[in-house]
Amino acid sequence: MFKVAHTIHHDHDLGLVLLAGLLCAFGCWVVSRLYQHALGRPRRQALIWYFLTAITAGVAVWCTHFIAILAYQPSAPVTFNLQLTFVSLLIAIAGSTVGIMVAGMFRSLASTIIGGTIFGVAVSAMHYTGMVAYRVEGVVTWDRGYLIGSVILAVVLSTAALYLGSRSARWSGLQMTGVLTLAIIGLHFTGMAAFSVDCIGLKPGYTNPEEYKLLALVIAGTATTITLGGLFTYFIENRTRMESIEELRKARDAAEGASRAKSEFMSVLSHELRTPLTIVIGYAGFLTKLKTTTTAKLSPGEPITEKHYNIIGDQAELYGQRVKFAGNHLLTIINDILDYTSIELNDIKLAKTTFPTRALLAQVEDQFQGMAQGKDVTLHIPDGSLDVNADRGRCLQILINLVGNALKFSKGKDIFLRAEVDGGGFRFEVEDNGVGMEQKDLESIFQAFTQIESADNRSEGGTGLGLAICKKLALAHGGDISVSSTVGKGTKFSVFFPHSLVSTGRPSQSFAAAA
Repeated sequence: MFKVAHTIHHDHDLGLVLLAGLLCAFGCWVVSRLYQHALGRPRRQALIWYFLTAITAGVAVWCTHFIAILAYQPSAPVTFNLQLTFVSLLIAIAGSTVGIMVAGMFRSLASTIIGGTIFGVAVSAMHYTGMVAYRVEGVVTWDRGYLIGSVILAVVLSTAALYLGSRSARWSGLQMTGVLTLAIIGLHFTGMAAFSVDCIGLKPGYTNPEEYKLLALVIAGTATTITLGGLFTYFIENRTRMESIEELRKARDAAEGASRAKSEFMSVLSHELRTPLTIVIGYAGFLTKLKTTTTAKLSPGEPITEKHYNIIGDQAELYGQRVKFAGNHLLTIINDILDYTSIELNDIKLAKTTFPTRALLAQVEDQFQGMAQGKDVTLHIPDGSLDVNADRGRCLQILINLVGNALKFSKGKDIFLRAEVDGGGFRFEVEDNGVGMEQKDLESIFQAFTQIESADNRSEGGTGLGLAICKKLALAHGGDISVSSTVGKGTKFSVFFPHSLVSTGRPSQSFAAAA
């Protein structure tokens, strides 16, 4: 060890030694990243990444060796055999490829030992082939102990590096980097300690040309560029893979959310359908037994009079109204489901006509008048009107959904319906002064089968399809629907129809209140 340290300090340019060491450490770090990345790839992809790892390792090791050789300063002229120097580069790349392939592809302790041995022997062969290509004018002698020790050091540490890199421990990459750097640097300078030159016929203090330093810098720059290329490829592929994983995760979450929402929808739907069906069946049963029940109440011999017929008629009318109400509710649910299914299949057919908005808003107001009075809510519509071109039936459907939701869920005392000019088009607005919604809920309310979770909302029922249908219908017109809400202050839905305005009527800011 002392001789190795003495060789580095006494016989080498320390600046180039430092350059070689930094290049080696950087190259080994990139190699460790590439190697661990390859271990996590499918077999076919792994072959490409193992080869890229081997190329990077071979170039980094060879350039480290060559710069360190240039750092050696014997007191004698030196030259290089270019053919053998090139052969040493090929040995480094080929040996790295075989060693890394064997260790990575089979992934066992035995294959790691074999691959590490091949890698270490190849690096040693590269080093000593390069030393043979290093021609010095003097008598060269070798210390066999240091020579054999350098090869053993390279083999043992290379094997340890590949083993550490194959583990899934937190710091395994950095451990592989450190041990592999030590293997390459240790091999080279232990080998240089085995090498000595006796100068013949030269004055003491002879130094080789300064151009060798420039050559070392050029080689270092080339090696760094190649190594950075490997690292850049790794980063690009890894980022692409992470983006793909993120996209798959989002798709999975969306699919799971849709599946969960549909399951919840089926649960809600079964309840929603069962309730009106139970009412229909129950009151139909009452109607079938109405005559029997009434006559059973008569005293023996008591005749059936007009009074009894009136009682039966009143009861039949009451039961019929409740059956009709439940049937209409059931029909609404079924129509929503059929509508959404038709929309999902892109089977929306719009029948556009020109109509005044005032009449449409008045129709909505009339339809919800009874429900509004029952909840002590006032509906407001403007005096002014617009002539617009759109599918009147679909616009009515949108407004019924929005006003119905406002009456059921907002708990406001005032609901405003508006039709206003918006550029070359127009928009309907439904605004209430009720409880409002939180921002996080606004992102999901237009999704099918979705309702805001609360005890009050669940008690009001609904399939969670109304706003999804409104969204689809607005998009079918080329427009969109948006919502703004403040908790405790109210909610406003705005449905935009572009290029649909025909003419404007009498504008007014006042509202007609419906009692």
